[in-house]
Amino acid sequence: MPHLLIVLALALLANPALAWNARGHRAVAALAEANLTPAAQAQVRTLLAVDLDRANHPSGRRTLAAVASWPDEIRAEGIRSGRDGYRGWHVRANPVCSATLGPCKEGNCVDNLILRYTAVLRDRTQPAYTRNEALKWVVHLVGDLHQPLHSGVNPNSGRARVILQGPGGGKPTTFHEAWDGALLNAALRGWQPQARLASSTPLAPDAPTQWMRETRDVALHAAYQPLPGFACNIRLPEPFVLDTAYQQHSVAVVRQQIERAGLRLAQLLNEALADP
Repeated sequence: MPHLLIVLALALLANPALAWNARGHRAVAALAEANLTPAAQAQVRTLLAVDLDRANHPSGRRTLAAVASWPDEIRAEGIRSGRDGYRGWHVRANPVCSATLGPCKEGNCVDNLILRYTAVLRDRTQPAYTRNEALKWVVHLVGDLHQPLHSGVNPNSGRARVILQGPGGGKPTTFHEAWDGALLNAALRGWQPQARLASSTPLAPDAPTQWMRETRDVALHAAYQPLPGFACNIRLPEPFVLDTAYQQHSVAVVRQQIERAGLRLAQLLNEALADP
């Protein structure tokens, strides 16, 4: 197979995936910020004025794009010190071949956490620092929820070893990490989301869970089913190939998910940060 880049997996237990890479989170956050109402923009400015970095020092970060990866930063810091207190927060393992939702231990999964932190963000009686952290979690987790493999899984496939077809080089990866990084990077290359939020009805109370169910379907139809030999609950022989056609197909899927995440994040913040 000419020009194959064979990329062997590293164990994700040693290096857990952290969802869309920083470029993806910035794209989602920048699109959302471009669609904020004046009231929401004012609240964002106020909350980011007290922003702290992962070491609890003033960060100087003043945009949603700049703080969008803060939850990954604090998780990475914990992993380096041998403490991953945020395992499972960025995902929900919903089986793609079932209508059943995945487990959510103590409410610490992506859709439930969005709801929890949005409630904190709405509460003007909370300290600014508390609402600042809630803002950063909401910005990040809405992006994570729209990464297909963070809302839909086929048992044993996410950590599978993969081969990326085509010229070039890259780091060792897995199927999950390919969607987090390589396929995302290809979609963002030369593209800047410009979608605009249309007037819409207020969000349903369980909107994040609805988005997650939709993204679970995207995972099934756009990430798993195009794999040669895919069948529900069956582990594919490894390493399997993500050929150039698959990679090109993923570009449209990733762009769709980035735009959905950015516009939905904007609406969520516009409602949560509206003037009382």
